[in-house]
Amino acid sequence: MPSRELELRVRDMLAEIAVVEEAVTGLSAETFAHNPQALRAVLYSLAVIGEAVASAINELEEADSATPWHQIRGMRNAVIHEYFRVDVETVWQTVQLDLPLLKTALKRILEEL
Repeated sequence: MPSRELELRVRDMLAEIAVVEEAVTGLSAETFAHNPQALRAVLYSLAVIGEAVASAINELEEADSATPWHQIRGMRNAVIHEYFRVDVETVWQTVQLDLPLLKTALKRILEEL
């Protein structure tokens, strides 16, 4: 049976995805790349999401084996430990392509809890 902790982590991740969505609303990739406030907000949210994944990775993998949980945790590690090498284009692609998929997976997990 999934723990209460998993539900809280999933809710935390969904809240951070909402922050990211708000931060990039109306921005193009180029505008985002030159907007330090939006970039910082997104990077912080990606770090929080990755930390939440790291804290519940076994339960998340059990709930949804198709989602690349280790890669999500890896993004957190890159943002925190290799911040000086973060590629803004990769961050933008993550926001545009990967976060919507993660949001869908997290909502499905939450419904099943």
